[in-house]
Amino acid sequence: MVLILLPSLYFTYLSSKSIYHDVTRGSFFSFNILFDFSFSAIAFIVFGSIMVNAIKRWFDKGPGLILNSEGIIDRSGLVFAGTVLWEDIEGISNTKIVFSDCINVKVKNPQKYINRQGNLFNRTWLQLENNRYGSPVNISVNGLRIKFKALFSIVQQQYLSSQVETRTLDLKREKDEILQEKTELLDSINYAKRIQTALLPSHSLIEKKLGESFILFLPKDIVSGDFYWAETVNEWMFFAVCDCTGHGVPGALISIVCNNALNRAVKEYGIFQPSKILDKVAELIVESIGVDGEVKDGMDATVCAFNKTTRELFWSGANLPLWIARESEFYELLEFKPDKQPIGQVDNRLVYTNHKIEIQKGDILYMFSDGYADQFGGEHGKKLTRKKFKEILMEQRGVSLKEQYINLLEFHSSYRKEFDQIDDILVMGIRIEH
Repeated sequence: MVLILLPSLYFTYLSSKSIYHDVTRGSFFSFNILFDFSFSAIAFIVFGSIMVNAIKRWFDKGPGLILNSEGIIDRSGLVFAGTVLWEDIEGISNTKIVFSDCINVKVKNPQKYINRQGNLFNRTWLQLENNRYGSPVNISVNGLRIKFKALFSIVQQQYLSSQVETRTLDLKREKDEILQEKTELLDSINYAKRIQTALLPSHSLIEKKLGESFILFLPKDIVSGDFYWAETVNEWMFFAVCDCTGHGVPGALISIVCNNALNRAVKEYGIFQPSKILDKVAELIVESIGVDGEVKDGMDATVCAFNKTTRELFWSGANLPLWIARESEFYELLEFKPDKQPIGQVDNRLVYTNHKIEIQKGDILYMFSDGYADQFGGEHGKKLTRKKFKEILMEQRGVSLKEQYINLLEFHSSYRKEFDQIDDILVMGIRIEH
């Protein structure tokens, strides 16, 4: 302050003396006198302002610098920036202004700190500092009772701590936003599950229509691309297991289209033959979502039609087989192979094959999607495979379908262990008792 105060006093005195001299001469018509007067007046204002600020700072006994959780309160220099929030600071560096070591504080919006100054002199001073040093916030160490290196270290540590705290708060806020979005998304998906479940026939209705049965239904992601279907028209009972493209929400959307197509094929078009049902469903799916060839999605399916009067069973499959467990001379698992053609947009489509199957009382029909057999797990993390799935079903000889459901579920859980479920799982078992 002494180095600033003494020169400002001296030049203020000289300029005031010059003004007095020009005024006492009594004439301003001379260009030289007018110029000299103007120059002296400007000098008086500038050095007088510096002198006034220096005197104020001289008698100001308050703290020159305050660091707190909100930011820096700078009162260290001749003209100071005031409160600088940590969130406004972009960087800390060292510089030298005139005779003083300073900490240069880069701020995001320098003009904010310049414009809030109460008088023209202070605004002009900070504007000059910003133009010269890249920031209006420069903490002078000369007016503080601390060494520059120590102060710089403290300010830098506080700044880094504030950055960590700010980032932590940002991460918490982002986490809260993500959790909120996740909650809203899960709420929507769970509501979609309620809609999808309402479209599926209840297990009690299945048993009423078909007799003793079980349905092992494990969606991978709340909603499912797999679905089961059952319908009764006069003496005909229709039942199917379907595996739509994908799983989760995309699969569920396709499943609604496919479920509707099955209902239309039987109720609207009066088709009772499984192979022709699949042909009509393929046609309806293409009309609904694949008419321009942009959507290739569809489904695999295994469909049965059973006549309660004649006890005839007709079956057709699109990539999904039908297995029948039969107790004859020995316990066997008959396999009926499907057509290797999905239901949907296919080049050179062929009609599906209709199979008439002779059944016996006590036969158990197994219909399923790929999910159970394709699951990875076990000691070596390998796929279960259909061969192993057959062995598991063969071990269910003499076991009620209710117990079979429990056994299949427990085996799946123990086999999968820590592995993620890779696909929707659907297995339906029906005992022919009529």
